[in-house]
Amino acid sequence: MLARLLFFILLAACAPSERLQRSYSPETRVWQSMSRDTEVFRDGEDHVSARTIILEGDGEVAYYLSLSFLRGGPNGPKILTVSQDAQRLDYVRHDRLNVFCVDRCHKAEVGQIRLTQEQFRTAADAGMILQVDGLRRDYTAVVPARLFYSALKAANLLAPLRNLSP
Repeated sequence: MLARLLFFILLAACAPSERLQRSYSPETRVWQSMSRDTEVFRDGEDHVSARTIILEGDGEVAYYLSLSFLRGGPNGPKILTVSQDAQRLDYVRHDRLNVFCVDRCHKAEVGQIRLTQEQFRTAADAGMILQVDGLRRDYTAVVPARLFYSALKAANLLAPLRNLSP
């Protein structure tokens, strides 16, 4: 009975959540608000996940969209460009990894896009549809508005950009 209770508690702790993770690093004096990974594209072989990140420190705020591309085929993903509404975004690749190595390893690429405050807030209203051009294939990834909105809410940054009253 005790083993079942312990198993249930561990299982509940591993359940995915929509809540954001907000933490403070005393070493860097930076607050970080980060969403959980959310799948934004999937087909038979590949999938793309995204998360939003807001960094706050020394009076500065930085907004990011982190992307992870997982390829089930023999060759790993190699992202060339990421755009929205035919406007190229500043995608920066961080790493190429071997992941989920059970039967065989899958190849993954991880990178990020730094967004302006206006882009991030617009995405909190409408989401983002990303056209991803890769060396081996292209993707259309739909990033839901809730990822951006919940990050702004957790960071207490939902206030208007400027005072619109006369």
